[in-house]
Amino acid sequence: MLNLKLEYEQMINEMTNQSQQEVYNLRVLTAENSIIFAGVDTASMTRQLYIDLGFDSWETDQLKALPKWRGISIQIEYYEKLALLRGHYFLVLKQEVEHGTEIFEVILQNVVDHLLLKEQDESIFSVIYKVLDRWRVFFQKGGYRKLTEEQQRGLFGELWYIKDWLNRFPNSPPLIIEQWEGPTSGRIDFKHSKRGVEIKTAINKLNKTIKISNENQLRLTNAVTSIHLYVCFIEPSKSHGISLHSLVSEIRKKIAGRSDRILLKFNDLLEDLRFKEDDYTEDYYFVDKVEVYEATVNFPRILQEDLPKGISHVSYSIDLAHCTDFQREVDKVFDL
Repeated sequence: MLNLKLEYEQMINEMTNQSQQEVYNLRVLTAENSIIFAGVDTASMTRQLYIDLGFDSWETDQLKALPKWRGISIQIEYYEKLALLRGHYFLVLKQEVEHGTEIFEVILQNVVDHLLLKEQDESIFSVIYKVLDRWRVFFQKGGYRKLTEEQQRGLFGELWYIKDWLNRFPNSPPLIIEQWEGPTSGRIDFKHSKRGVEIKTAINKLNKTIKISNENQLRLTNAVTSIHLYVCFIEPSKSHGISLHSLVSEIRKKIAGRSDRILLKFNDLLEDLRFKEDDYTEDYYFVDKVEVYEATVNFPRILQEDLPKGISHVSYSIDLAHCTDFQREVDKVFDL
């Protein structure tokens, strides 16, 4: 994929070696489909992105409808004399001076990635709107945040399951990412057809308890007719095992060789979690073993109909030592 951060670094390095500088320094990123330029304001060193709209501009209401936040300005500019693109309109995303360059480059990278992989019948406006709206929500929630220890363990378990799946199906499209609903607050972490897989982590392998977050998590319905629990028994460490940072990098490499589109989906889901991987390099997890359980009708659980009226959002723990009748071979969860 195109590395926008590297493109900007090269542009700035070239500018420092030039005796005369223009007001804006531009570089063509792609000349196919959507023609895109990277731009740098030579005075402020702020980043810009120019997206070719062709000979027809957008309606004023379209421009106003685009999600915005402090740190970005969006406008349409007309270029009468721009080589082969004379008479074209461009959508221009500009970094405001007082806001951070690092996060702005990440946003522009996300915009470019989605434009390069957009469906043929999908409009530029639709792509830009969806990307900017996701980032608007990201900032509304406070931007990047450090996950709690419990959240880190939960994410580790979900990522471990993804890696396990990718290793078992090395020649298959990585559709497991399409089934990952954990980052978007889905009831079940992974869902395919009518089957669900819920990921749990347990630290103490002697005290085999897992936490269920609410009375609906293990509910069987017409939409979800079977649920399996994939339980990772892990041991936190400062020196052994694998960090979240390394696990994410490993998964990215495995996906990258199979599908750019799904790799982009994976990155978007991590952004939805407000996950900044550089914050997770020091803590490691060692996976002792994995066990699988099938949450059938008779599996010990609390359901909404078991609760007195007025009681809801009940979390509870299950001792897996008493669930041996429901234990299945690990392969079973991947046969689904």
